[in-house]
Amino acid sequence: MTEAPVNPTPLELAPMIRFDPSQEKFFRDDARVIVVIWHRQKGKDFTAAAKAVESAMQTGQDWFIVSLTQRQADATFDKARKVVLSYKKVLQLQGEATLGDGPEYQEYDKYIHQHFKCQARILTLPNGARVISLPGRDPDTLAGLTGNVIFTEFGLFPGGGYDHWRVVFPLATRGFQIIVISTPRGKNTKFFELANDTETYSVHLCDILRSVNHEGFILRDNKGAVTTLERFQKLYGDPIGWEREYLCKFTGDMQSLITWAQLIDAGSKGREMPFDFLRVNTDGGWEEGYFKRQIIGPGRLELGWDVARTGHLSALWINQSRGDRTSALRFLILMHGVTFETQRKIVRAAMDARGYASGVGCGDATGLGMDSNETLSTLYGDNWESVNFGSKKSELGATALAAYRDGTQFIPPVDGPHKFIATDVYAIQRVSGSSPGEGSVEQAKGDRLRLSEGENPMLPESHCDIAYANFLSLRAGAKHWQAPLPAPRQFKPAGW
Repeated sequence: MTEAPVNPTPLELAPMIRFDPSQEKFFRDDARVIVVIWHRQKGKDFTAAAKAVESAMQTGQDWFIVSLTQRQADATFDKARKVVLSYKKVLQLQGEATLGDGPEYQEYDKYIHQHFKCQARILTLPNGARVISLPGRDPDTLAGLTGNVIFTEFGLFPGGGYDHWRVVFPLATRGFQIIVISTPRGKNTKFFELANDTETYSVHLCDILRSVNHEGFILRDNKGAVTTLERFQKLYGDPIGWEREYLCKFTGDMQSLITWAQLIDAGSKGREMPFDFLRVNTDGGWEEGYFKRQIIGPGRLELGWDVARTGHLSALWINQSRGDRTSALRFLILMHGVTFETQRKIVRAAMDARGYASGVGCGDATGLGMDSNETLSTLYGDNWESVNFGSKKSELGATALAAYRDGTQFIPPVDGPHKFIATDVYAIQRVSGSSPGEGSVEQAKGDRLRLSEGENPMLPESHCDIAYANFLSLRAGAKHWQAPLPAPRQFKPAGW
């Protein structure tokens, strides 16, 4: 008679998954409330997923993965599914694990007044225990849960996460675990409180220095080659982001650079104005002569181009100057997976919409955008400015802040089909203490205004790419406001 297979124990699983010291410590932690503050790429979601699967197999209890968006929740959920598949290859599990969809439901975000359609996903293990992904922007969605909970990126939750914590914490007093994971955000959050109460909660902190110097973590550059900490930090090129994402420091409270009230006002002013949106993907969407077929009307076109190739969106924001220091968004073109050759053709077509060099523009010359922007500067002379984000983000933010504060930037209405534009601009945050106050734009420049990128719930694939394209277009308009357009240089590089 053959004995029934035995489910694995934590001691058996750790060697199979090859945990590093910090991961193994977290995996074995049985505290009621666990707080995880690890640097990017450390594997916090994977370790949490493995812990959830192992615990569910041992105890028969359900685990809920709660994130702000469906995409975030499903990303961690998929790691749990991969862990189960790995176990099945190595260990003899009783029964089969099944994958299915849970119920659909509507959530409401009171901060941007938007409803979201969500659907839970359910992984049922051989013993009947479940791992469930549950986007939980609305804390009321979590009321009535019975089981263990993993919060991912808890520092980004609306209202600082206080309402979510109030709803979920009673689970810890009933014998379940709550795992709270996030990179540091503002100090006015529940995550900051939990992370700094090491006497009450089990806090796991691991920054990039510890990983590299003591745990064998290998850093690689954008080409996959092994690199040093110093080189990696230089490639990252974001001092504020480095402190937060890799050194795990709480860099101060965050608040939106542009308020939602200002965006509503900008949308109200742009309600009756012409606007065209175009999406261009790898498989097409762009046709020669696009701008020639549009009725553009009077007013100069002012371009902002945030460059990307595959990971992020490449965004081209085109304002139309109205001659009274106001600008309205006339065209927005989003490109993903589009070759740089095609992207340059689109930018050129916009610049030449009324004849050679009829527009002005600014482009992101950081990293991938350097070559294209250098050529555009050569082609259009002073009509095009190459901007390095590393040294100009604060100036761009100050220009945008002044435009929305003074009511000179118009956008499509926030209650219409293009609301994702406003939520992208709203996602740009400033670190508290870096506010420019009520002074001039010049006073806001330099180190006084520090920006950070939040999430766009209506367009998760954007990393504030639309917003930065907006800021670049405003810079282009401000730079050329008083001076007449210079005569373009008659130079056209090959291939353009």
